[in-house]
Amino acid sequence: MRHPLATLLVAAALSGSALHGDTLLTKDGRIIDGPQMERAEGHIVIHFENGEIEVPNEMVQEVFLEADTEDIPKKMRRQIEKELAARKKEIEDARAHAEWGQRYQEDTKNFSWGYTIPRHLALGMQERFEAYYEHFKKAWKLKRKRSSEKMLVNFYRNSAQYGRTSGAPASALAYFKFVGRYDLNACFDRLDPIETEMVLYHELSHYVQKLVDEEFRYPHWPGEGVAEYYGGSLYDSDSKKLRIGLSQDGRLAEVKRDVSLDEYLTIKSIVTRDAYTDYTWGWLLVHFFMNTEHRKGFEKYFLGLARDKKVKRVRGAFNLKTVEPAESLRYLIACLKIKDEAELLEVQEQFYDYVREIDFETNAGMERAAVAAKRVGKVLRAKRLFQEAEDAGGLSQVGYYQWAQMIRHEDRGLACSLYEKAIALDPLVGTYYYELGRLLERSDEEESKRLKALAKELDPTVDEYVIDLVFDSGG
Repeated sequence: MRHPLATLLVAAALSGSALHGDTLLTKDGRIIDGPQMERAEGHIVIHFENGEIEVPNEMVQEVFLEADTEDIPKKMRRQIEKELAARKKEIEDARAHAEWGQRYQEDTKNFSWGYTIPRHLALGMQERFEAYYEHFKKAWKLKRKRSSEKMLVNFYRNSAQYGRTSGAPASALAYFKFVGRYDLNACFDRLDPIETEMVLYHELSHYVQKLVDEEFRYPHWPGEGVAEYYGGSLYDSDSKKLRIGLSQDGRLAEVKRDVSLDEYLTIKSIVTRDAYTDYTWGWLLVHFFMNTEHRKGFEKYFLGLARDKKVKRVRGAFNLKTVEPAESLRYLIACLKIKDEAELLEVQEQFYDYVREIDFETNAGMERAAVAAKRVGKVLRAKRLFQEAEDAGGLSQVGYYQWAQMIRHEDRGLACSLYEKAIALDPLVGTYYYELGRLLERSDEEESKRLKALAKELDPTVDEYVIDLVFDSGG
């Protein structure tokens, strides 16, 4: 997995850009330059001041030892030095804009940005946001009121700054404020950039939904189901194309578990009852409609809830128009051209067949489901899913880290072992050492200091990302 904020992570780059000592290039683009290294059976040993790190050969693209630096091609040497110099400049620029009062501020075509993340990350996000907006502008015929301002996008460099400045719940990577001037507040999860991207697309969906009719607020379903459907998107920066409607493996894992227990939700219950299941079963019902012969009918229903004069609307929260559950169901049935109860049951059986047949796009669905449950405070569910994923073959380094973060205050022994597993899978992520060091502050002060110092050798800014979350295990 690529770690964008760790790309070209170079201890020596902070003091100079000339290539010296031993150099290791990882397959995902990171460079470690300066510490003494040696080749060993199956791995490279890096000798940092505060400890040794063993990097498995499968992570290594190239390694150049000082003893054989004469063998480094001049062209490659110049390229590495150029990258080190660019990284040094990037770090200095990011530090100058690290606090919210000194944030970068700029406008793109459709958004107004304020951010403290590194500029190269912001440029990538801006490209994604504009592509996403343009897709819906065309597909949904969106028009912003002439009097309305561009939506603010506030992007914070770490979760501590995000929670302190935005007022957002600490467990939410992003949230969209739909009253007053629209704004989207977000925190970049540098350890899981793909999850960050998908969460942002979910929140952006709420924004474009608002632009369907700014005086209308979508009911929980289909609002959240559609947001999850379009949250399952990824942008290809090479082709400049947005892939939409990808499998949300975490959500799918939760639905599959319900199916294994023979706990099916009816279409009526999904449409008429606001619940957490709108993110799971509700998402999959939208996925079913959008990938079958029902697509046109569903699209008519979704846009028509806000626009069709035949729909009965009422005033809801914030004095915005909305649709009550019974009317939502009536209109869905009409748009799908379902004639009677028997035909509705036929469509429901089609949906159940779809649920049983759809499969994961990756083998990490259970882990994604656990992380999603953790994020919304479903701690007991998250624990069970993390354990099931572990029993089924293990987690990724991010999964072990997320699990450890959740239980660190109640089961320190397990948390320690989970951090160690994360380190074993990716020994070059400073955060894992730092969090393990923090966990050992009371029980092993010397080891705690060593681990935190080692973490800062890997990532000099690692301590800026610390925030403690205490999860209620009763959730």
